[in-house]
Amino acid sequence: MASSKKPLSNKVSATTPKKTKPLSLLDVVEKSFVSLSTSHKKMKSMTVALSGGIDSVVLLHLLHQLQKRQTFTLKASHVHHGLSKNADKWVKFCGKLCTKLSIPLDVNYVKLPQKKSLGIEGEARQLRYEKLLKSQTDLVVLAHHEDDQAETFLLQLIRGAGVKGLSSMAYFDASRRLWRPLLNTSRIDIESYAKKHKLKWIEDESNQNIDFDRNFIRSKVLPILKNRFNHIIKVISRSSSHLAEAQYLLDDLAQIDLKSNLKSVNYKHKLKVKTLDKLSNARAKNVLRYWLEINDQLMPSKDLLDELLRQVLTAKKDTDLKIQLSKDDEIRRYKDEIFIVPKNQQTQKNYEIIWAGESEIILPNGQKLKFKKVKGRGINLKFLDHQKKLKIRNRQGGEFFKPDSKRPTKKIKQLLQESDLPPWERDFLPLFFVGDDLAFVPNFGIDMKFQTKANELGLDVIL
Repeated sequence: MASSKKPLSNKVSATTPKKTKPLSLLDVVEKSFVSLSTSHKKMKSMTVALSGGIDSVVLLHLLHQLQKRQTFTLKASHVHHGLSKNADKWVKFCGKLCTKLSIPLDVNYVKLPQKKSLGIEGEARQLRYEKLLKSQTDLVVLAHHEDDQAETFLLQLIRGAGVKGLSSMAYFDASRRLWRPLLNTSRIDIESYAKKHKLKWIEDESNQNIDFDRNFIRSKVLPILKNRFNHIIKVISRSSSHLAEAQYLLDDLAQIDLKSNLKSVNYKHKLKVKTLDKLSNARAKNVLRYWLEINDQLMPSKDLLDELLRQVLTAKKDTDLKIQLSKDDEIRRYKDEIFIVPKNQQTQKNYEIIWAGESEIILPNGQKLKFKKVKGRGINLKFLDHQKKLKIRNRQGGEFFKPDSKRPTKKIKQLLQESDLPPWERDFLPLFFVGDDLAFVPNFGIDMKFQTKANELGLDVIL
């Protein structure tokens, strides 16, 4: 008897998934903004870097539209380098655009140094970032996109960069508050947005100059790669992301190595040599790179880094080690520590400053003093009146000091020689006098005569 059941089909039925509509550029930026506000903190204000080119004009327009959906204040910042004969016209263009959108605009005029150790592009970029990072907003927003990322990757590759250099630009740099919401957006999409919204922008004539490496890569190298490999831009972007993750791991390892070899976590500015001596060569160099970065130094070449590590580890404790790090700074060693020190520090010329109640004073060598009236500590304020002022001056020799009743009075010179204060910092140490009497020496304490009791008001001084 034939079965009434229908034979099972070998085909598996499945519903065809609906194609999702690609996000608009505004949706992309909003999604990124919400994610950033959720994962870090609520972003209430931002500054957009506005050059006047198509990328930054599109970004400004997007953020202006985003204000209709999200709550934040927005301003723009334009840097006038004076490199182009049209620079003044660009300022006017940006001004008109911001006026039209009712967005405040800051214009910063900068002058490139005569000696351009970083090249014209590098010096201009550094000055631009310096001005942007002074912005008092939660975010500094940059218009870098996917094609920019590919150009940066290839530039760094040509220069022989390591993991950090090849990781190129970060979507979000928390330490500098930099946000690049268009980093995964193509140049084509940006151009389409500009045309759709009938935006106007300026063209920087220097972008056509292939003497600049970035322009050469953009106009000559990438078109050949795109013609051969259709998805080269996205592939490079993906590789940069992988390398960025690797760099995060290297930074984590450096922090582990620093903390496990230091008694104090306050390792910025100086570094114990034993931290490096206990590590393998690769990990020691990783710590050095990390240490240089947190001290706001440009990464040295491989040869300089190798030589730096060799000299630091082999120099004797009493060696006056000096290694040139950059045009402004050098690395010096004192006892078991290395320091980053400004080059060519001259012996401090004699000075005298009268404290007139300020909360802050800048010394001639750039050091900052902060003053605060507190109870139970500091220089006793009962000794300061209209007749006896607090005087601040540098060490001139022959000063005596007694901060402890159980210890004898000592010369400042002797105290400094017994301390861990490096020799090059001793001439810059400010001394505080009440009348003609030495009352306070930073790092060493307050003279017995001028110490504040628990129920008295004192002046706390922080160097």
